[in-house]
Amino acid sequence: MMISRFEISKVVTGKILQSEPMYKHTTFGIGGPCDFYIEVKTIEELREVIRTTNEKGIPCLVIGFGSNILVKDKGIRGIVIRLTGSFCDLSFDLKKKSVIAGGGCALPVFIKKCINHGLGGMEFLAGIPGTVAGAVIMNAGTKDGSIGSIVKSVTVMDKKGPPWRIKKIDGKSLKFSYRSSNIPKDNIIVSAEFILKKKNKNETAKRIGKLIKGRIKTQPVGSYNAGCVFRNPADDYASRLIDKSGLKGVSVGGAIVSDMHANYINNTGDATADDVIKLIKKIQKKVKKKFSKNLELEIKIVGE
Repeated sequence: MMISRFEISKVVTGKILQSEPMYKHTTFGIGGPCDFYIEVKTIEELREVIRTTNEKGIPCLVIGFGSNILVKDKGIRGIVIRLTGSFCDLSFDLKKKSVIAGGGCALPVFIKKCINHGLGGMEFLAGIPGTVAGAVIMNAGTKDGSIGSIVKSVTVMDKKGPPWRIKKIDGKSLKFSYRSSNIPKDNIIVSAEFILKKKNKNETAKRIGKLIKGRIKTQPVGSYNAGCVFRNPADDYASRLIDKSGLKGVSVGGAIVSDMHANYINNTGDATADDVIKLIKKIQKKVKKKFSKNLELEIKIVGE
């Protein structure tokens, strides 16, 4: 790899970890090592890292909490970037009922701070792990709503560069659909602005508490997984198709289809990425045979 730890340390003040196991940075608890795992704290640091990796032809991947990815067993070549520091900041404008959240801000923190400022309208995000950037890119949500419905604008950095400029994409140019958005893949979300509603703190907190209780009853919260594995087909649910195919509890190695929610694959403790991939293919094959429907992945498989 044409970069050294010393070179990275000249532009990054956060963590710099070499040959870092990615299982430590994913909710699946699975994944081989990346060449470098770094945490950038400012836009200036991010710009310098992107500039350097572009100049040297080094691949880089920006992740949040790793809650929607499966890292392969040989790991990731290049640099894995996590947004921290100022990327976790929140700025409120109560007159406009808006909040600007950094791309690295954790969704649970975002929700809690909004409640404290008497704002609501984001309750449907309760219990969803991950960061603001990841949630916006994939239009995260539940049956009660999706994050795209409250996004006013996003501020991004183009990874291709130069000059790796920062630009704002307003709501008129943004398009959100089921678990996707039209934000270019080469854009890193630096921050996003949300328009919310003025709501009573106690009422919002109660609503969120109720939603979280519902998730705990119906989903394997606390297990090693990456949330729903498959996208729901049109006019149907992946979990129903998998369940009716008799696949609940079916396993490959240390990977098992959840008995609680069939669209979850849990790591029982020693699962490999290969185990999960084989189980994914098994599920797709069985559902295709029984219902003539193709299940598309919602999670992203990265690495080698």
